[in-house]
This record gives sequence, C-alpha cells and structure tokens, in this order.
Amino acid sequence: MIVKVVLETIRNAKKLVNIAETVPYDVELCMDRYVVDAKSMLGVLGMLDFHTGELHVHTDDAEECEKILERLLEEDLIMDTNDAICRSAYDITVFGEILIDFTSQGQSEDGQMLYARNPGGAPANVAVAAQKLGAHTAFIGKAGKDMHGEFLRSVLEKENVDTKGLILDEKYFTTLAFVNVNESGERTFSFARKPGADTKIQKEEVNIDVLDSTNIFHVGSLSLTDQPARDTTFYAVKRAKNKGSMISYDPNYRASLWKDEETAKQHMRSLVPYADLMKISDEEAELLTDCKEVSKAAEILYQQGVKIVAITLGGKGAYIYSGEGGCMVPGFSVTKVEDTNGAGDSFWGGFLYKISTSGKKLGELTQEELVRYARFGNAVASLCVEKKGAIPAMPNLQQVEERMGK
Repeated sequence: MIVKVVLETIRNAKKLVNIAETVPYDVELCMDRYVVDAKSMLGVLGMLDFHTGELHVHTDDAEECEKILERLLEEDLIMDTNDAICRSAYDITVFGEILIDFTSQGQSEDGQMLYARNPGGAPANVAVAAQKLGAHTAFIGKAGKDMHGEFLRSVLEKENVDTKGLILDEKYFTTLAFVNVNESGERTFSFARKPGADTKIQKEEVNIDVLDSTNIFHVGSLSLTDQPARDTTFYAVKRAKNKGSMISYDPNYRASLWKDEETAKQHMRSLVPYADLMKISDEEAELLTDCKEVSKAAEILYQQGVKIVAITLGGKGAYIYSGEGGCMVPGFSVTKVEDTNGAGDSFWGGFLYKISTSGKKLGELTQEELVRYARFGNAVASLCVEKKGAIPAMPNLQQVEERMGK
C-alpha cells in the first residue's frame, strides 16, 4: 500500500513514526530518490524539508491497510483520501530458472533424433500461464547472453510478462534441457547445465523494485541445486515474505541435477517453512515427507506451516488441503495427450491466478473456493497437455472457461 502523507512539522513526524512502529511490516517514507525507514525518527525528521511524501507499507492485507488508513486519517496525515492506496504492481512474480526445452520430435529419414526448441523452466511457465489468464506477472532470474537467452526474453515479452528482473549474462550459457516424451506423453530429462546461467544469479542482481511490489512470490527448487543461486533464493524469499508477499513454492525434483537423493531432500525441504502455498506432485510429496499416502503427506506439509497444499496427480486431478481438511478435485478428460511438459506449471498458474484475483487472505478462503480454484487449474492443465511444448501450449481465459462449460 502506498499512501500520500503530509509532513511539514516535527509533531507530524512523531505521529507518523508512532503509527509506523505499530505496523508488523516494513514501512518506508519515500520522496523523489530518497527513502528512509518510517519507523526511524531520525530518518523521518530528515525528510521534513519535502513537506509531503509517500508512505510505502509493504503489504496488501486489506484489514491491516484499513487500520493504518484509519490512524493516518485520525492524525490528519493523509494528503488525498481519494488517491490514498496503490496496490502491488504485480499479481505474481516468479524467481528461478528459464531455459530451453529441446523436445523430441521423432527421427529424420536417416535415423537422427529431431528436437523442437521450446521456451521452458517451471517458474517461467507459471508466469506465462497466469499472464495469459489475465494476471500481471513478472520474472526474476538469469539466462545467458546468447541466442537462447535472447529468444527466451523475446518470448516473455511477447507474452507480456515483465522482464525487468531478467538478466542476460555474457559469462555463462543458457541452460538447455533435452526432453524425451514417450507415447503416453510422459517425460525424461537430460540437462546441459555445468554451469547454467540460472545457477549464477547473485543477491545483488535481484531487482528489488520488482520483488518488493508483488502480491504472490513464486519459487521452485531447481535454484537450490547450486551456489550462488541457492543463497539468492533464500534472500529473495525472506525479503518478499518480510514485505508482506504470499510465498508460493513448487519443489521440482530432477535427480540428475543433484549430488544424490539425500542432498536433494535436505535442500528441497529447507524452503517448506517459508511457503504459504505449495504445489507438489505425488512423487515429490513422498520425497519430502517420506509418506506415500497423499492425504497424509498433505497434512504433514500443512503442519509444517504451509497454509494451502495442492498435490497434483496427473490426469486424475489434484488433492487440495487447507485448514478445513483435504479433498480430491477430479481432472478433465482430454482428446489426446500430446505432451505433459508444463502441465503442473499450467495448473499452478491457473490456481495462483484465482488466488491473486480473489481479494482475500489465504485464511479467509473456504474449502469450497479452493476446490473451484483447483478445478480451474485442472482445466488449464487439460488444455496444455493437448499441445506440444509448455509455454506455447498455455491457454487463455476464454479457452479455459469453454473447457469448464461456462
């Protein structure tokens, strides 16, 4: 929330600091290029020459914002009550890998494997899926300054995903994934990533203007495989959480990118305590909880602090768990499965889109609402698997509504 406030006097400065100190989020006073901690009397006093300023409260929690506005009004500190609140610039910001999926396309006449170049990377897939449905999304991450990195940036820009946080690095290559898809649409992966540019993003390279302006911040687990990306991931997640963003986590297990399974478990589990929402496949749920039973695995993750857990079950649909318990949400029948690459990401993009447009805090969402959001996500995924590629197969809102029979 951004509020235009009146300063002018030391008395007003004291009032402002007193209010800011009661807010359980970061609060900054901004004017032109100057930014100070609004909980610091010394900092606020240094801004009195400007007479007015913008109070940046790093949350969009409607209840909390209303309380702050009431106190500011009581103390006559608001400049213009008709233009007091500005919400987050982005509905969803994603962080992590963006790469090239070379997807198998059969063989040439002389028996050589043929591959199609598709844009990919789970976080990027989620951003495009949500953007095509109507959300405002942004991407933070790194690719190589090469033909593939330039291609990936152009794809995100074409899909209207904000790319201010995308860095193209001359020192490292864009990660490449070779994806073999069998007759049933299932995938196996082989990576060229030693190192990939996505693993080399530093804390100092994270675009904080984008990070600090998002309602939902989404990360995966491939950014945890190597340094410095691992530390950068935790830095970004902690900062976003402190600024009031909801944290979304999708643990993707790719065995070939880890030293061994135990190392993967250790690092993939380390992000769970920070997550508010979590999307995970049934195989990865077992990996992170040591429990094969889907309902029990979801309960374990919920007990670890995750407010909403969605376990994807392929064509069967998804199992949703929250404070009201868990339930199964069936999937949609499809004409033919062409490619499951990006199916889970498209589901989650759809689910997060519904969360971001609900206008509610996670604790206010009923199980009935979550079931509707999961059904919406299932519809998105069912359309995605009917085409080849991940990002090229993402549907728009009209297509999803038609699939749902609206």
